[in-house]
Amino acid sequence: MKNSSSAFFISLIYFLISLILLLFSDELLFLITKNPETIANLQDMKAWIFIIISSIFIYFMIKLLTKKHEKSKDELEKIFNSLASPTMLFNEDGKILMINKIFEELTGYKYKEIDTIEKWTRKAYGEKALEVKEIINSLYSVDDIVDAGVFQIMTKNDKKICWHFNTAPFGIKNGKRTIIATALDVTELKEKEKMMIQQSKMAAMGEILENIAHQWRQPLSTISTASTGIKLQNEHGILTNEIITESMDMINKSAQHLSKTIDDFRGFFKPDQKKEFFKVKHTFEKIIMIIGNKFDGEKINFISEIEDFQILNYNNALIQVLINIFTNSKDVFNEKKIKDRFIFVDVSSDEYSATIQIKDNAGGISSKIIDKVFEPYFTTKHQAQGTGIGLYMSEELITKHMKGKIKVENSKFLYDGKKYSGALFTITLPLKI
Repeated sequence: MKNSSSAFFISLIYFLISLILLLFSDELLFLITKNPETIANLQDMKAWIFIIISSIFIYFMIKLLTKKHEKSKDELEKIFNSLASPTMLFNEDGKILMINKIFEELTGYKYKEIDTIEKWTRKAYGEKALEVKEIINSLYSVDDIVDAGVFQIMTKNDKKICWHFNTAPFGIKNGKRTIIATALDVTELKEKEKMMIQQSKMAAMGEILENIAHQWRQPLSTISTASTGIKLQNEHGILTNEIITESMDMINKSAQHLSKTIDDFRGFFKPDQKKEFFKVKHTFEKIIMIIGNKFDGEKINFISEIEDFQILNYNNALIQVLINIFTNSKDVFNEKKIKDRFIFVDVSSDEYSATIQIKDNAGGISSKIIDKVFEPYFTTKHQAQGTGIGLYMSEELITKHMKGKIKVENSKFLYDGKKYSGALFTITLPLKI
């Protein structure tokens, strides 16, 4: 306020002096003398006086504006440094204008070491520097707050940390678009998430091994029966070539089944899952191969209507999610001792996405907890039966890895003239990612 008053006062004085010089100076000169040469000299002096006054005015105005700018900059720095989150200000020229103290403390880098986007990305992101710069370049055309996502950053002392960035336009400074980026340190959260993913994988592996054991039981029993039969018949002297041939065929057939089972399940133990083209219909058939015998034994009937189309995504991730949902239905069937057990699978597509709907007739989910089923460690099962990470990890796989959506609701429907109710899961996936 004080600077504004001073600027106004100086401007007013300058205006009045300029007005007097312009309106009355020539009249005053003619009153002083009529000599043209003297008047010319005095006019030169008048011009010099005007230049001097203008220079003084400009000097004071620049000084006032500089003080105001420095004060504004100091205030901005104070605000920046008071923020609890790491914060960066940069422009479209690739210049980093400012970082706050917490940014320096967590990364170990001083401002002078990372005063450009080039330096910052090279030091913090290493091999992914180009990829990150492309993301940053896309921000200059955005007019709203952007969730830029989670990035792994290398600090100056070679420590890996995870930051979740949010960015927003910060106006135009010196003719350049400026962006402000704030970060949330989610390193600890990501470590817990890794542990949860590992727990989920172990749980899924346990389910798969159980299904392998279930499928192996019959062929192993066949092999054992055939080999024992040959031994007993040989001991009693009644073993014939026909019996040997028949028994060997049974053993070979069972061994081939065991080998095929190993090949079918092998993909689930690969740590490096890659996106691939696959048909959801084949995915469902593979799932039935995995859990079919067990679910048949529990008298669970699958009713499916699946369009035959292809998508580009993570097939094994989808299998893990679907098995998890099917297994939850099985557990509820058993818990509630439901007699007629159905799981309905409907798969359809449009121009851009695939929709997978899974519903059962297990009675649905209580309205008190239905909004919590995707939360980590939330479970309605006994501690020995569930960890509460199955549906949470399913949502993580669908939303973060497969770039889709998943939701759950209760549904009432008719089937074979009977009324049923149950949980309805709807998964939406892009046809290509």
